[in-house]
Amino acid sequence: MKKIGFLFDLDGTLVNSQDAVMNSWITMANEAGIPLEALAGHHGVPAEQTLKKVLADREEAEIQKWVRRVTDLEMADTDGVHAVPGALELLAELNDREIPWTIVTSCTTDLAIARTRAGKIPMPANSVTFDQVSRGKPFPEPFILGADRLGLQTDQCWAVEDAPGGVTSAKDAGCTVAGVLTTHTREELPHADHHLEHLNQLLTKAGI
Repeated sequence: MKKIGFLFDLDGTLVNSQDAVMNSWITMANEAGIPLEALAGHHGVPAEQTLKKVLADREEAEIQKWVRRVTDLEMADTDGVHAVPGALELLAELNDREIPWTIVTSCTTDLAIARTRAGKIPMPANSVTFDQVSRGKPFPEPFILGADRLGLQTDQCWAVEDAPGGVTSAKDAGCTVAGVLTTHTREELPHADHHLEHLNQLLTKAGI
């Protein structure tokens, strides 16, 4: 069997953090005077990249203030964060079978740690977070780095993503992409190579 590895997005893929994300961004947007409709379509994109786009007319220092604010809000709100159905079982099976995997997330390291702890998801030491790349999703660098940390080429890796920006990032990196339909529909992830109604379908789709 050829060598294969898995690169998992975190929010919406391994953990359900929708309520925490929504509450935090609504609070920050109201404080910053950002119309809520301006934030639509940015799920899966790093907070800093989203706010640089939405607040393009503001000073860099102010943008960074709101990046810190929304990150602090998200880190404090973990009560409703839990593992996506099948995530813990899938990761345990990969470990049992010694199939390499890691997390590739748009979260900062601190936020990723908070989210994985809340969801009781193991966070590998070789995980890729936003503060470890120069350009996050939808750019390909996060998945290129993730594959490298597994000791694999990107075409040996399956990326598992729930958001359009993540799918674009993984496809452009050269990964095979499985779109898990937790936060978006099949029609909203047209560039994914495969679609998963449930994480327990992943290994069958990958033929292992």
